[in-house]
Amino acid sequence: MSTIKNIIFDLCGPIITIDVNLIDKRLHEFGITTEHPYRTLYDLALTKRFEANQMTTAEFCNEFRKILNTDISNKQICEAWNTLIVDFKRGHQLLFPKVHKHYRTFILSNSDVVNADYFTEYLNNESGFDFIGQGFDEIFFSYKIGDRKPSENVFRHILTKHNLSTAETLFIDDCEKHCIGAKEVGLNTIWLKKPTDICDLFNNDGTLKI
Repeated sequence: MSTIKNIIFDLCGPIITIDVNLIDKRLHEFGITTEHPYRTLYDLALTKRFEANQMTTAEFCNEFRKILNTDISNKQICEAWNTLIVDFKRGHQLLFPKVHKHYRTFILSNSDVVNADYFTEYLNNESGFDFIGQGFDEIFFSYKIGDRKPSENVFRHILTKHNLSTAETLFIDDCEKHCIGAKEVGLNTIWLKKPTDICDLFNNDGTLKI
């Protein structure tokens, strides 16, 4: 691996822990009877279309209601949609400002506008400081790019905007297919597999161990 100067991090998994079963639980509390509502929507590609900004929030909610045969409100749908975060470890909160002192750092997340707005507020509020501003050059959400990982377009968008060398850039994600997509454009990659934690990859001063 060449000398790394830039690091692109996935958000959900490496930085925050999520569980879509929590979305299902809240939807069941709202009266939805489908056993696995999130998986149902995912399998019909509704979530992917929303993450790629191929529909508005209103259009997403309308299709959501049709698929799950429900009349719950847009507000309830969005509330449930954001009920997915399990944990944001203090060690993770403190790690990234240190890493940012040594590397240009970015977040790349497959997120729709509802989750993205919530994530942005949550990260700063939960950490108690400007986590995004102190930890990263920029955060990229798929809905703003108009495409999702593992599409090569997503990675090229970041590389071009910030004039990054692929040989000097590392991509870290807990999804193998996303790492494969990154490799196809020439990025160095780390597939973060459990039980490895993101903190395990860095020294105490924020430099990479590799």
